[in-house]
Amino acid sequence: MDLDRLSALGQFGWKNTLTQEAMRFDEALEPTRVIEIHRSGLIVAPDVAAQKEFVLGGRWFNLPADERPTVGDWILVNPETRAVETLLERMSLIKRRSPSGEVQPIAANIDTAFIVTSCNSDFSLARLERYLAVVRQDGIQPVVVLTKSDLSDDPESFREQTQSLGGNLVVELVNALVEEDLSPLASWCGPGQSIALLGSSGVGKSTIVNTLAGSALQDTRASREGDNKGRHTTTRRSLFRLPTGGVILDSPGMREFQITDADSGVHAVFEDIEELALDCKFGDCAHASEPGCVVRDAIESGQLEERRLQSYFKLLREDRNNTETIVERHARARDFGKKVKAHVHTKLKPRRG
Repeated sequence: MDLDRLSALGQFGWKNTLTQEAMRFDEALEPTRVIEIHRSGLIVAPDVAAQKEFVLGGRWFNLPADERPTVGDWILVNPETRAVETLLERMSLIKRRSPSGEVQPIAANIDTAFIVTSCNSDFSLARLERYLAVVRQDGIQPVVVLTKSDLSDDPESFREQTQSLGGNLVVELVNALVEEDLSPLASWCGPGQSIALLGSSGVGKSTIVNTLAGSALQDTRASREGDNKGRHTTTRRSLFRLPTGGVILDSPGMREFQITDADSGVHAVFEDIEELALDCKFGDCAHASEPGCVVRDAIESGQLEERRLQSYFKLLREDRNNTETIVERHARARDFGKKVKAHVHTKLKPRRG
């Protein structure tokens, strides 16, 4: 494998484990990373044979959406035919269930997620818990970034509320327009590191990208007056190089972020509740009105918020319902793909006589 090319790939987060996997395939195929997805194809970096865009063949669309290449994926391409041949194994995949009910991949092979919310009416502990569950599912490092601290009368109160979600949770309070305010984020943006920005529209994700990059890579717009609701400025997910050596992914704001296939992530986010539940009198305690419920005792004493318990129940139910649906949908998709292949094989099979 071309060592010069691997050096160039290192600027986009290539890791040694990927080299070992890529060597299992045809050496004529070239590795590259997906940095954007358009309707007409994938944008990759570095350029392969001076061609940036690669079209996904029809076989990819017989697979569920989360098994097709997405932003952040490493793929092997044929530089002659410009075909995407192989999707290399992912280290992580951030995904959600979209409003239409389909699973939607957001970003692949991410090391750190900056979960961004602002010090205003956009702030929501329940939404932060939702993002944290998805991020922790795949072992991604979460960092909560609280923006617009300069516009709040009491920004520290937002930090205190956020840190109540977990004693070890990293929380940074920033004015995203000020480079010095973002200096604490630099330790996650070093060479070979991949970062994803998650959050609603208008919370300052694109401003963070521009400030970290030192240039206007992304358009920005102010939140609406009166309700602080964000306006969509980022229209597609894109991966950018940073001068610190890492790459960062910006994505359109998501007002709805349903979780799926995140059972272990939910358990990690609500570890405090599950540790309390171990001491309940009954092993199958529902934490409602059972005698000897340590969780209810913690709520009554003020150690635990009722809101947090209900959020725990809600995310467990949502994940269970959405994951079961996706498993069934994947099975149907695979069955359909097999039927298509069988039909094509029958048509191409030569007739006797």
